Amino acid sequence: MSSTWHELTVHLQRSWLGEDPELAEQMEKVSGSLAETEELLSCYAREHASAIAEREVAALTDTDNPWEKLLRKANGEDLSWLEAYGVPVKEEERQLARFLYDYPADRRREIGEHIVEALLHGFISQSRDRRDRKMVRLNYCVGQEALAQAVLVSLEERGLRAIVQRPQCLTWSGTYAMTHGADRAACLSEEAFTALRAAYEEAFTAHAPALLDTCGMIGIGQFGEAAGVPKASGDVYAPDAGRRKRLMELENAKRELEAKYLAPSDFSFCKVAFPNLLVGENFPAVFDAFYRLNTMDSQRYELIQQTIIDALDPCEHVELTGAAGNRTNLVVRLAPLKDPEKDTNFLNCGGDLNVPHGELFTTPRLQGTDGILHIHKIYLKGVYFEDLMLTFKDGMIVDYGCGGCGSQEAGKAYVKEHLLQGRDTLPMGEFAIGSNTLAYAIARDMDLVPRMPILLAEKMGPHIAVGDPCFARGEDAPVYNLYDYKEMTARENERTARRKEGGEVYTNIHTDITLAFDELERLEGVRADGTRTLILEKGRFVLPGTEALNEPLTRR
Repeated sequence: MSSTWHELTVHLQRSWLGEDPELAEQMEKVSGSLAETEELLSCYAREHASAIAEREVAALTDTDNPWEKLLRKANGEDLSWLEAYGVPVKEEERQLARFLYDYPADRRREIGEHIVEALLHGFISQSRDRRDRKMVRLNYCVGQEALAQAVLVSLEERGLRAIVQRPQCLTWSGTYAMTHGADRAACLSEEAFTALRAAYEEAFTAHAPALLDTCGMIGIGQFGEAAGVPKASGDVYAPDAGRRKRLMELENAKRELEAKYLAPSDFSFCKVAFPNLLVGENFPAVFDAFYRLNTMDSQRYELIQQTIIDALDPCEHVELTGAAGNRTNLVVRLAPLKDPEKDTNFLNCGGDLNVPHGELFTTPRLQGTDGILHIHKIYLKGVYFEDLMLTFKDGMIVDYGCGGCGSQEAGKAYVKEHLLQGRDTLPMGEFAIGSNTLAYAIARDMDLVPRMPILLAEKMGPHIAVGDPCFARGEDAPVYNLYDYKEMTARENERTARRKEGGEVYTNIHTDITLAFDELERLEGVRADGTRTLILEKGRFVLPGTEALNEPLTRR
């Protein structure tokens, strides 16, 4: 068996198929051809479909699992428990665990309290009903156990129950995750796809009581990896069109099945990210800065965001223009408001679902959303892009590319694989303005901007998202802003409005892409009569009532 197929099989067994010595033995006999490897893996997936689906769905619902036992056992005195994860543990993860257990206990508790309160506040800000549901999925990274334990305690003090998920490790993230992003397609012959789809339906049905008792998700992420486009490898598995399509269809089927019991409009979450040791020698100071940022009260900033919303609601579209060599020239159409006295286009986001605070967003109209978005440097879901260029026509991507890949063709292929996920196009699902200028100032002054995960980067300037709108599969549930009590009615676009007609509507992708403040020349709203309302100019807020947002940008 070739080393490429061996690595693919090892990854699939560890992440999805389950460890099976018999499969490993069978793979050793494979001659090395791709077709033979795919046939063997597909046969295995078909025959073991029930076990594969049951294991995956049980991990989403089972409170009695090895990860919770390990998390409760973790401590700062003896780090030998790290070996029980069964994953390669890097020195940076050991150092992070030591650092966090030595971090002031009151600060750790404050982080845990803030995260859980943010989760619960999401039910209020998103007009969602928790009812009496008690289970919350808890995701974290290896080395963050002290923070995860603080969250666990805070959940239990409120009568909630954590479903601890397998933590992410540095070795199997980043470039490794990119390399193996499409590996499951190797298991998806038509027969295997059919068997798996039926097995997932059976598994979700069997776990319906636990799904119906699940109210939210907490995700503690990390960042710090140096920016850079990884060198392409000729050994990366690339499925054919049929297998890639079946992979997309299987993921969509799982989303639909889960939404049947756990509707997005019923679900709250809190996502937050902290630095790891990869940021360098200044790590303690960086962590302190993001501890303060991630535990800030957001009410003051939400009131300022309401001023921006009030200015944009009468507008027909928004125009963005880049500065300092940035080629952005984009028109984003806004949905018409039926009753401006009761309706609004934008949701005012504080520091709950996505921490830290600082965002107002809408679902743009596709028709008339045209132009170019240019981003010099950005991480998108762990993948680094340099000079990313996206061209939109009627809200759909019609051209794309990026630098750092050696050639224009390679850059186009890189974007198609890692942003469009093998598709030829994606719709624009969101337009937003990030208003957390303090986050941007911290990242800028600590030379961390190119390393920022999108969770933080989306707060550092205007951004769009490609893929589904924020309210995908929950469009019919009304949502109201907390400060003007208006209903946020822009919850669907022309594509998702057809969701009840059948056919392909959702992409199961939602990737935010931010244009940083310092690369922005102008952002202004334009009314139907041509009247312009300037919101940002030369990277600074100029709308009356928003001046306080500029304070962090003018000091170093």
